[in-house]
Amino acid sequence: MRFLAEAWSGRMPAARLRALGVAVALVAAALAAALVAPTAQAQETRSEGQQGTLHREQVWRIGHPADEGRSIAAIVFRPPDDAPRPLVVMAHHTSGEASRNGEPRHGVYQHAVDWFIERGYVVAVVHRRGYGLSGGERAERFACRRPSHVAGGRADAADLGAAIDGLTAQAFVRRDGVIAVGQSTGGWAVLALAAENHPAVAGVINFSGGRLGRSGETGQICAMDELVRDAAVLGRRARTPALWLYSANDRSFPPVLASRLHQAFVEAGGVAEFVAVREFERDGHALLPNLRGVPLWEAAVERFILRFR
Repeated sequence: MRFLAEAWSGRMPAARLRALGVAVALVAAALAAALVAPTAQAQETRSEGQQGTLHREQVWRIGHPADEGRSIAAIVFRPPDDAPRPLVVMAHHTSGEASRNGEPRHGVYQHAVDWFIERGYVVAVVHRRGYGLSGGERAERFACRRPSHVAGGRADAADLGAAIDGLTAQAFVRRDGVIAVGQSTGGWAVLALAAENHPAVAGVINFSGGRLGRSGETGQICAMDELVRDAAVLGRRARTPALWLYSANDRSFPPVLASRLHQAFVEAGGVAEFVAVREFERDGHALLPNLRGVPLWEAAVERFILRFR
């Protein structure tokens, strides 16, 4: 404390006094940054424009902590009141068209949104990096020669996690009981999210999930054995309950492949109920996006989500 006494009495040398001033300024700056940090974090999640007339539809922008300077978009639908509601995040399928043209309603399966709204959920259709309203470069990467479906899934799961963190901080959303629903590539994304064991996520629902690698040289589908291998990688970490739904005539992930994926996931330790759905239309891969698929999946989904209400 002697240097403080010197400074107070005026006996401290000028050089030491300047050094003390610099130190005090640095401490003050650090304290100020600590005080404003929560406010800055809160400002990263914001709504855009007016609410729509159907389920109060509104676009929200959410800062991405894992990708500095990037944000992702979520189209949020809400029940009529402002009471805190549990959240459903929906992860869309992959579409080159949505990536190139920034399709603003990519992945909005309106009948599925309506179904969850009727059961009291806030629904957020999350546009992953590189798609729809989020735009920019895709975070997911793939190469047939060195395939890693896990890496792509984790990149997409990071987007879902950012949306969950941003939206559960809002007054109209509960902080727990989140359900993540994914279609096709989005289904694989929610399985990767299950492997992250996010504390707010109660369960995930995988509709026809997986990733299709395609060779740029031959145009052929590749790396399906690696997809099964990587399902086990996710299963080793996943303790979040999952519901898997696949149709008997899914052209992307037919029954034999879907069964291999599920077996690898659960044998590695993942918690997942598998529901085999009968043939649907011309391609059962459209089980979730197609309105006529609702009667085939709603009973299983209802039973699943009731566990967490």
